[in-house]
Amino acid sequence: AERHLSHQRWGGGPTMGRPKKEEDLGPEADENWKSKDPKALAHEIATFMGGEWPTRPVRKVQLAADGVPTGDEELFEMTMLNPTLLSEMSLKTRFLFLEVYLEDLQDVYSEVMETLKGDKVTYDSLRKFKHLAISLAFNAVSDVCQQAFDKTDFDPFPEVAPDERPGCVCPLDVKAFTQQTAAAVALVKMMVDAEGELPPAAEPRIVRVEKKFYYDDI
Repeated sequence: AERHLSHQRWGGGPTMGRPKKEEDLGPEADENWKSKDPKALAHEIATFMGGEWPTRPVRKVQLAADGVPTGDEELFEMTMLNPTLLSEMSLKTRFLFLEVYLEDLQDVYSEVMETLKGDKVTYDSLRKFKHLAISLAFNAVSDVCQQAFDKTDFDPFPEVAPDERPGCVCPLDVKAFTQQTAAAVALVKMMVDAEGELPPAAEPRIVRVEKKFYYDDI
């Protein structure tokens, strides 16, 4: 009887233990979506069956762009952006990714600056920003964040969760942080305005690795 029940539970017969699909667990890959535009399609999928489209927080601190270069070469030099990861994306993927990243940079910059007291900001917010910056290899602003961490005594503030040190604050060079963030935003916006196309200054900075295999023991 138990053996018979087991076959019933998993569909029995030729399914060989594969569970029988009895209910709709979500949208099928070949769902007949109405939207064809990638952004509209993303919204349609996210709101499928009552889902909610996430909203961005209101930025309480706006990023000042005073004195930021306008040329791509100057922006690459200032931000120390390594465009290798971006170069490996398709044009469409890069465009969609950068559109989101452009907003993320400004949102998280505001989060950091909202915690500013004197010349110090919270570790948690600055750590979040550094992760965002280094994820796309904006090395200059990431270095500014690291300098703040290097000047901080973490011992009295142990991590209660990954990247969370309640009460811990870091002395930040606010001017350099703002200038570097503004330059990063300007460079990302330049690429977004070009619908994902990389500017000429990116090409010589892309790290290309030849796909070869070397056998030292032959």
